[in-house]
Amino acid sequence: MTRWTTVVLSALATTSLIVATAPSAHADRRCGASSKIVINDGEGGEAQSSVWGHEHTTGDHYIHHITRSLENRTKTYYWYADNDNKLLPSRDERDTPYGYITCPDTSTP
Repeated sequence: MTRWTTVVLSALATTSLIVATAPSAHADRRCGASSKIVINDGEGGEAQSSVWGHEHTTGDHYIHHITRSLENRTKTYYWYADNDNKLLPSRDERDTPYGYITCPDTSTP
């Protein structure tokens, strides 16, 4: 094996190790939200509105609806993705379900 081949193989092995140990992405569903955000403010998609949620550069997540269980003292938050790319304002697409989380009924909102 040549010295150059050894360097390339070492670099590939290191890169693979970094990729393999990088933290995985996870869905950002929270027990409630602390602020209101504006969704669907790009062209297309749905009408603009102000809702409870949080913002990202490539689109926002918001609470679409909440169900309550008086018996279990819980709230289930149903999160949706706004799909309104802030980098390309003319690319608003239909909102889609993002996930849900069940939380104590003391969560806000």
